Amino acid sequence: MSYEGESFWGVTDDALAEVGRKRQIGLSVSSFLVLPDVLAISDMIAVVPARLAYADARMQVLPPPLPIKGFTKSMAWHERTHRDPAHQWLRNVVYDISQKKAQH
Repeated sequence: MSYEGESFWGVTDDALAEVGRKRQIGLSVSSFLVLPDVLAISDMIAVVPARLAYADARMQVLPPPLPIKGFTKSMAWHERTHRDPAHQWLRNVVYDISQKKAQH
């Protein structure tokens, strides 16, 4: 999964590098939500958030063979709502809550 479509280094790569391994990338998608459909019709595997893995009954879910740190969360919105006061308020609330959780 790559938001930019070209940057392929992440927490899974960090974990693999610590044990002298690296992954082979067969496909990049811009959203985790696409992965269940891709995995269902291919022989690929993916490291995904547990909530996503268990949400689709087609998936065979196994824990990764090495510890992998959590994923970075991102907010995204369409440009047309960027200056909307209600949307700005909601983004600020979500951001403030995430900062408070990060401090604990």
